[in-house]
Amino acid sequence: MRKPLFWVGVLLVVLGLATGGWAAAPAATGPIKIGFMGNLSAPSSLSAKAAATMAVDEMNKAGGILGRPVQLIVEDTKGEIPKCVEIYKKLVMNDRVLAVVIAEKVEMGVAGMEIGAELFPEYPHIFFSTIGSGDDIWHRVRDNYKKYRFGFQTYYSTSTNYLKILAGLNSEVYKDLIKTKKVALIFEDMEWTKPLRKGLPGVSGPLAEVYKSKGLQVVYDTTVSLDQKMFNPIFEAVAKSGAGVIDCVVGYIDQAAFIKQWAQSSARDIPLYIWGGLAGMPPAWKMTEGKVNGVMIGSSMVRVAITPKTIPFMDNLTNNYKVGPIFGSHTTYDTLYGFKKAIEKAGGTGNIDALITQLEKVEEVAVLGTIGWDDRLHFNLPYPKYITPIVQWQKGEMKVIFPKPYKVADYVSPADLRK
Repeated sequence: MRKPLFWVGVLLVVLGLATGGWAAAPAATGPIKIGFMGNLSAPSSLSAKAAATMAVDEMNKAGGILGRPVQLIVEDTKGEIPKCVEIYKKLVMNDRVLAVVIAEKVEMGVAGMEIGAELFPEYPHIFFSTIGSGDDIWHRVRDNYKKYRFGFQTYYSTSTNYLKILAGLNSEVYKDLIKTKKVALIFEDMEWTKPLRKGLPGVSGPLAEVYKSKGLQVVYDTTVSLDQKMFNPIFEAVAKSGAGVIDCVVGYIDQAAFIKQWAQSSARDIPLYIWGGLAGMPPAWKMTEGKVNGVMIGSSMVRVAITPKTIPFMDNLTNNYKVGPIFGSHTTYDTLYGFKKAIEKAGGTGNIDALITQLEKVEEVAVLGTIGWDDRLHFNLPYPKYITPIVQWQKGEMKVIFPKPYKVADYVSPADLRK
């Protein structure tokens, strides 16, 4: 009687190995492995890599996670999606990492998430996107939670948050600081601006409608292409529109040219607010020959203590890892500390769904506020939990003018700053 049972057992083992039908649970002992990938010729990925290295170094110096050392495995995608997919497979299947961090554009994160979803049943792991903005990652979690529940997005730029949160904050700045209700809108023609131009069905109307509901009047509206270099006609039209502020929903156009032409146009005394990109980085002053004076933008690259972690993070990254804290570095660093806390709350790494549950609950003091993720949609908790200050360039320095608890300077009109 024992021989038939023995051969049935052998057959089941063979079938299991052949079909990959049995999931390989995450290692419950030994080093906790984290895979990191990005385009290591891009400043944002390099800064994020340094931040990840710093976080792991700090954790290991403090005893690791639950007494286990943390190992960071770094890979270079070279900005190529096929290479990203190849690296993702290698990290999960060969290196057996518990988590993969992709610190690069959202298209790379989506490619990783798709191959991750294929691998997840057999190789349970967690995926974090720490630079890619937009909706493509969290929409997958929303639309098929079971398949994509392993994925988390730690970059606060999602269309829902833009329309429901950031638009309201911008309205406060325009009405309370600049003292205007008339807005000129300039969009760049990219996928991330599409919901802001056209709205999100069932969620929100376009940005112009949201501003109207906040008591603002949109007096000018246009869209520019990424390869556009001549902006003078736009600024001349804005000057004639009666706008009191120019709201620029851009991040990837030639901002140096854009800002220089604004400063020389008839609209030069109309305040310029930019949503992201070069204007929020320290090199902007030199690259625009000082013409960025007076420009406002959301930027995390300012020495303001949002939490007790903010200044030490910036100093440590600059002094010991020799890179500046540009966008993506804060989110990557904060992600790893949120991940650490979730592992501790889960009691280890042996049960991936218990770890996912803790990631959905975790809140941890972070560089830019509080790190945590929406328990259903898996994008990180937005303002006021996670904060990007609005700064204004004043005489060569970025000064925080909003929100009030972190303010270090008053808003000054461009005309007064040029005096």
